[in-house]
Amino acid sequence: MRRLYPSRGCWRGAVAILMLGGCVFQDVRVQQTKMETFCRIGGSVSAPQEAPSPLMVGLIRHNEGALDDPEKWDLVDHFVLDSPGRWMFRASPGTYGLVAFADVNADGIYQPGEPFMAVDTKQLVSCDSVHPHSEVALFIPAGGRSRLDGEIDFMKFQARTPSAQVQQSLGAATAYGVVTTLDDPRFSDEHATNSLWRPYDFIFDVGPGVYFLEPYDARKIPVLFVHGINGTPKNFRFLVKHLDRTKYQPWLYYYPSGVRLSGLADHLDQTMKTLQLQYGFTQYHVIAHSMGGLVSRGFLLRHQSGQSRARVPLYITISTPWAGHKAAQAGVDHAPAVVYVWNDMVPQSAYLTDLFFSNHSGASVHRPLPAGVRHHLLFSFKHRGAMAGECSDGTVTLASQLYGGAQEDASRLYGFDETHMSILDSVDTSRLVNRLLNDASP
Repeated sequence: MRRLYPSRGCWRGAVAILMLGGCVFQDVRVQQTKMETFCRIGGSVSAPQEAPSPLMVGLIRHNEGALDDPEKWDLVDHFVLDSPGRWMFRASPGTYGLVAFADVNADGIYQPGEPFMAVDTKQLVSCDSVHPHSEVALFIPAGGRSRLDGEIDFMKFQARTPSAQVQQSLGAATAYGVVTTLDDPRFSDEHATNSLWRPYDFIFDVGPGVYFLEPYDARKIPVLFVHGINGTPKNFRFLVKHLDRTKYQPWLYYYPSGVRLSGLADHLDQTMKTLQLQYGFTQYHVIAHSMGGLVSRGFLLRHQSGQSRARVPLYITISTPWAGHKAAQAGVDHAPAVVYVWNDMVPQSAYLTDLFFSNHSGASVHRPLPAGVRHHLLFSFKHRGAMAGECSDGTVTLASQLYGGAQEDASRLYGFDETHMSILDSVDTSRLVNRLLNDASP
């Protein structure tokens, strides 16, 4: 496929970061300090199994008292793996045990008879932010059984207030298919903007995760929408309105803008794996705008690393800064406190490099999207404002949108005479999206 190389010097101007008041950056420091108090517990899990089954790891918190009293333990989080591999939790400091089981019927619920690894009270994890536990090896014995009678639903957690949830884990604050509308107050512009500066508050007061606009319907194909920085699911209102709702069901990934992109890619991967176990869907499509393209490509690469139980035939990105943004460099160099995501948005950052290249024998090799994923790259070029002598859509340069690594994987490129945001409200964009969805969903 022929690559496009945008010309330079279309407009004059400057890309600069808005240096906000000191109170905002003090908020950034406080929020990051809160995030860093959470400890990391991670490792690997394996099981002797002939037929591939999902593996579930559960994090259990001890609430003081006798170790052999089941009432003194709470299941506070879970991690889903399609096959043996690595898992990770982030939780408030405390004492934890770990359980795991082979989910033979892939429903996210332990039933008696499924291979189970019970908590070992002699090898508990005392976790704090200074001493992470990153190499905990778990093995699920073929004949292992739970000490509790009956089923254990790893997908459900007891409802908690935000203040109580802080004492548990970050993962358990996730929304898994909460049904709502695009007018949900959680999707307000204020929440979206504040999530850049106050991501910790967003996690516990708003709730990241995948939201539904209707109850799950097995007859319809999910279409996952991923917004950009400072964005909200309601940015996709026009595209959702014109979606064929008899054939597709819109799902909306909502996340705090101020955290590391690798963490968001991991979080989306875990959220979709949990939803897949819960509902059993076998395919879905992904549509991402702006920075959402960076999040979703990282997610798809993680999707590739395991034996995923659901395929993604169609991947549409819209106005994505594949090569990063110079304003992020200005933030890293000059802001009183550096927002985590700016480190990833800097051109040639480690995250952006890993999206397209892997190192083999000392040489960088292109890292393709998973087999079977057909990528259509949409870019915008109507200028609004000044962008320092570079062609742009008023927010992202064409050079970044048309980065060669992204073009290499794209089946086709489509240019729109729109700004960075107006492309989402364009009739032409909607028509193309619907045609691509129909072509991918015979």
